[in-house]
Amino acid sequence: MTIKQEIMVDGIVYPVILSDEKETLSAAKAAGRVSVAILRENQTGLLSGAEYAVELSEEKELELLMPYLERVVRRHLGLPWNICETKRLIIRELTAEDAGQIPKEPEDTPADAVFYTPELLAAYIKNQYRFYEYGIWAVVQKSDGVIVGTAGLTQWEPEEVWPERAEGRREGTGAQDFSLELGYHIFCPYRRRGYAEEACRAILSWAEEGYGCPVRAKVKPDNTGSVRLLEKLGIPYWKI
Repeated sequence: MTIKQEIMVDGIVYPVILSDEKETLSAAKAAGRVSVAILRENQTGLLSGAEYAVELSEEKELELLMPYLERVVRRHLGLPWNICETKRLIIRELTAEDAGQIPKEPEDTPADAVFYTPELLAAYIKNQYRFYEYGIWAVVQKSDGVIVGTAGLTQWEPEEVWPERAEGRREGTGAQDFSLELGYHIFCPYRRRGYAEEACRAILSWAEEGYGCPVRAKVKPDNTGSVRLLEKLGIPYWKI
């Protein structure tokens, strides 16, 4: 089975080839076209030439895959995916060009260095978004398109890795099932506008709909603003 599906992204239509034929997928890849393998029952591994795969038994099921196919096209073109939006904000994937809009601030950690240069940010985008489908995203002000901060989700680090750093454990944070960690950082000029709460609530709703797993947070004890926000959001957190 081979299907040619047109997907519109940012007002432009792109053809996507879906197929269970190795030759067709290889030819599409060689031509630089977007291709998706159709997996069959009991099949293991991806078909040659395809980076993405779907289970599709009938063509009528294709409509359900449209959001996923748009994401595949965006990955192929290097375009950011809009995660969610609020009244004032858009939360979207970062691009390498965003590095020029992310300021260095006194409270930054060494891990934040990945966001300062296009090269490091491009590597983060390639390895984080493509593999996990989540990560740290840009928080963009709708009114002018300016990035006012970053926020997003990472995989929760098991407690056993850092017990000596944990203080003030709240009930419910000891489970060993899959969990996500909420992180956020609003840049200095845009604080005290409610952006952190607005962005975090949207991200938590997105995580609940997409993953349905616990979301937790870590916070420094002296960061009273973040402690108050996490209490307001109602998610378990650890003081570290």
